[in-house]
Amino acid sequence: MKRFFCFLVLAGCFTSCAESGHVLFNEGDSEYSIVVDSAAGESVQYAACQLQHWIAEVSGVTLPIVGLDGGQAGKRLIVGYNDILISLKPDAANPDDRDDSFTWCSIDGDILLWGGARRGTLYSVYSFLEEELGVRWYSSTVSVAPKTRKYAFGKLYHSESPSIKVRDDLYYDVIGNPDFSGKLRNNHIPLVGRDGKVIPFSSERFWGIHTFDMMVPKSVYFPAHPEYFSLRNGRRVEEGYTQLCLSNPDVLRITIESMRKVMRENPDYLIYSLTQNDNFDYCECSECQAIANRFGGQSGLMIWFVNQVADALRDEFPDKYIGTFAYQYTRSVPKDIKPRENVVVRLCSIECCLLHNYDGCEQNRAFLDDLQGWGAIAPHLYIWDYTTAFTQYSLPVPNFRTAKPHIQDFVANKAIGMMEEGDYQTKCGEFNELKAYLLAKLMWDSEADPEAIVKDFTDGYYGPAGKYIRKYIGFADRILRRDGIHMNCYPVIGDEVYSEEFIRGALDIFKKAKDAVADKPDYLSRVESAEFPILLLYNEKMPEEASRCGTFEKIKHVIEKDGVTRMAEHSNKYDERTFCDVEAYMVRKSVADDVFNGRLWPALDAECGKPGVAYRYYEGSVFCTADLLTRARLAGEGIMPSISIPKDSVMDHFGYDFSGLMEVGGDGIYEFTLTSDDGSVLFIDGNLVLSNDNAHDPVTKRGRAPLKAGVHSIRLLYFDDCNGQTLEFEAAAPSGEPFYPVICQPAR
Repeated sequence: MKRFFCFLVLAGCFTSCAESGHVLFNEGDSEYSIVVDSAAGESVQYAACQLQHWIAEVSGVTLPIVGLDGGQAGKRLIVGYNDILISLKPDAANPDDRDDSFTWCSIDGDILLWGGARRGTLYSVYSFLEEELGVRWYSSTVSVAPKTRKYAFGKLYHSESPSIKVRDDLYYDVIGNPDFSGKLRNNHIPLVGRDGKVIPFSSERFWGIHTFDMMVPKSVYFPAHPEYFSLRNGRRVEEGYTQLCLSNPDVLRITIESMRKVMRENPDYLIYSLTQNDNFDYCECSECQAIANRFGGQSGLMIWFVNQVADALRDEFPDKYIGTFAYQYTRSVPKDIKPRENVVVRLCSIECCLLHNYDGCEQNRAFLDDLQGWGAIAPHLYIWDYTTAFTQYSLPVPNFRTAKPHIQDFVANKAIGMMEEGDYQTKCGEFNELKAYLLAKLMWDSEADPEAIVKDFTDGYYGPAGKYIRKYIGFADRILRRDGIHMNCYPVIGDEVYSEEFIRGALDIFKKAKDAVADKPDYLSRVESAEFPILLLYNEKMPEEASRCGTFEKIKHVIEKDGVTRMAEHSNKYDERTFCDVEAYMVRKSVADDVFNGRLWPALDAECGKPGVAYRYYEGSVFCTADLLTRARLAGEGIMPSISIPKDSVMDHFGYDFSGLMEVGGDGIYEFTLTSDDGSVLFIDGNLVLSNDNAHDPVTKRGRAPLKAGVHSIRLLYFDDCNGQTLEFEAAAPSGEPFYPVICQPAR
């Protein structure tokens, strides 16, 4: 990023200095006006409004917004490239509308702020507010506008250009709040204007993902033309998310026309995705393999195909790009073929270690080779970078030190765009606001100082607790980034790296952070949210101790106050390995909390009737018990003597929903055991007592329920995927002796 400064007074000098000959405001008064051309676009008009608003927040003075014929010479804030600016600064360049570069400077008391009309002028205003008045936007709900008595200035000059042309900060708080997104200079999301509505053509977006089925829909073409789709193991694939046969000329023709239609109907994009579906089922036909072999692999076949589409659309769309993946089976660099000038290669870092630089980690060496290889042959790269734990968004991932070198590697290899994919679905990700802020700053300026950015954020966002947040970040970096430890974007909560040493040390630091802001509710709330990942680890790794410390209540508090709705990218409802479904997690952990604290569940006001277990029998392919009731077909129901499945069954893809009542003779903690192949889950009184879910070989799991003597409801879900079926249900009384519950139906 190019960045130029020239000050005769210090940036951010809020009080009068001897050489500061101009006063923008003083003691709630100002002679200045904000000047903007009434014919300027909405983004420039909005920039003038933002300048007015934030100056008022800082000074208490609301400056008038006037047209080009208004205001007093030498007492104007001139927003946008217009006739007045040209008269004052004839050498000022008129940026391209899409250019995000900007400048602000002073001339004889006037302050000029301008850049590209789509976003650059707005960025100029935000930069002036940040650099000169100390305004900060840390999140969509937390901003800082320091109250200032007086702002005086002398000669000002400041100019910036972004390191990356297209910047996509894929974090929940950013993508859900376009106005905040603009303040971070994230230009993948359209800006909003004065009326809160999206400003057309105000972003540089990437249309689509995994688009093969959009280009040549299987539902439309497969019945008559199976040859359009992947040949795998001697047959054309109809099931699932199939790929295309790229050597088929009809597939090329249909794809060109489909992409042409997309580009005509969606003009507000820069790059249009022509990308493989999310699996490895590429076509194995002899024609496809011959082309792949000619060009060095599947990536060569993909570039050969995409180049032809790009050639066909170049004349109609000269300022647009066709984007494709270098991902999984297409990540390697092809041979004897190069992407066309209007092709963007989207390289994905999904296999990489997040804890280390690319040039210093054996797990990242292959990716760096591919990055440099693509950078050598591709005119443009677009990086899909992974920055968080998608198996559990809240898991600590100490990658603050690697953010800058990773981005610098991308810039050095011709990246025109970046998507930093973080916790885009939820609010519980580890330091989600801080990471979104840091990555946005580094995408804009790859030479920026991460430590300075982190310090600025933590002091502003956490107040007096900021120094402890930085201490925790350093502690996590020291403990979790030790030699020989690697972490990709799919860690799990049971990983050994999340040790007792780490959890106890983190809890101690967060206690000091909370003590520092105990009398400041806003800061305290933010520190509690930052501690949430450690509380989850504590509750899983040391559940009985954590329960005695009231940890579950603290977790519930954060979930409720922050409105957390999910905690992982992909997971079924009852998966114990990750916490995706918040409601299921809360139920499961409240059960454990009751067990550890001896809170017994009251018996039901019900009587047992005829012995027997009610069942509903399902058929269909599912991968978890939660899907059994929604995706499988109900094929039968009735009463059977006990919970069981046919031992001699050779059928696959079926499941049961068992239910009934059971009576226990005494108060205490009852233990239940499920051994199943594939998945099973057990509920007592509607509470999830144990989960043995998902497709797997025979696995045994145990769970406990604190029950009062009397009648309780029981429900068990089971499904079989394939290759064997097992379901064994056992129980033990509080004494440890085997307990054989007689299950019955309610008395009528």
